[in-house]
Amino acid sequence: MGLLEKASNIQTEEEPKTVVLKTPRPVSEPDPIKESKKTSKKEKKARRTKRKKAKAPREQRTLPDGFEVATTGQRITRRVCDFAVSYGWSVPMLAVTAWGSNFNPTPFVMLGLALIIFNLYFMPRYAGNRSVGNWISRTRYVNSRGQAPIWVYMSLKGLTTVFVILGFMTLLTLTSGGFPTSTSGQILSAVGLILLIPPLLDYTMYKLRKESGQGLWDSVFGGVWLVRTVKSTEAKGWLKRLEAIGDFTESKGWLADQETKD
Repeated sequence: MGLLEKASNIQTEEEPKTVVLKTPRPVSEPDPIKESKKTSKKEKKARRTKRKKAKAPREQRTLPDGFEVATTGQRITRRVCDFAVSYGWSVPMLAVTAWGSNFNPTPFVMLGLALIIFNLYFMPRYAGNRSVGNWISRTRYVNSRGQAPIWVYMSLKGLTTVFVILGFMTLLTLTSGGFPTSTSGQILSAVGLILLIPPLLDYTMYKLRKESGQGLWDSVFGGVWLVRTVKSTEAKGWLKRLEAIGDFTESKGWLADQETKD
């Protein structure tokens, strides 16, 4: 038994031992050095200047080709006719009031408001962008693109007379009775004085720009001119009667005058 045990021990000692090799760990490469994103102020300014786009040249607002500026006679005829239609009703009412007669002005005021709406809203919007004065004087308004301006232009331009009247009435009230003490009176007085600003700006701009003839509303709406027009062949009904009145004014020579810029 002892020999057998020795022999088995010798066999076990002679068997080769399997050596397990450890896999080497991968050597991690060093992280690349990141470049600093910080740039100098000069480089930033240079980039900003490069990104800025060149401004397009501003287009000059001039009267488009194919149109002739209205004459002085046409301008005067238009103003007189538009004033007579829109505000002619106020003249007899003010005369009766100044005379001291006791009457109810409500019918005159209602009629006057209807005439103002008719000439400054209905006519420019539904009658070929022309007021009664434009039809009689054979004129119309055009912008720098050769198109009729939006009807709001003629409404605001026609309301200049209202602004002047209300502003001067406010000034007369303040000079005679002093500044009101009530809140409502102060608000009305402030509104009346503010209404004088558009007519004053319009007059000042027109005097400074005599060559172009552009006032406040003309400049606000991108350049508008009063130009000549010919007799419309498509006029029907009461518009045809306005054309007949235009024929009468033209036959009298009221429209033929020295050309001026408006």
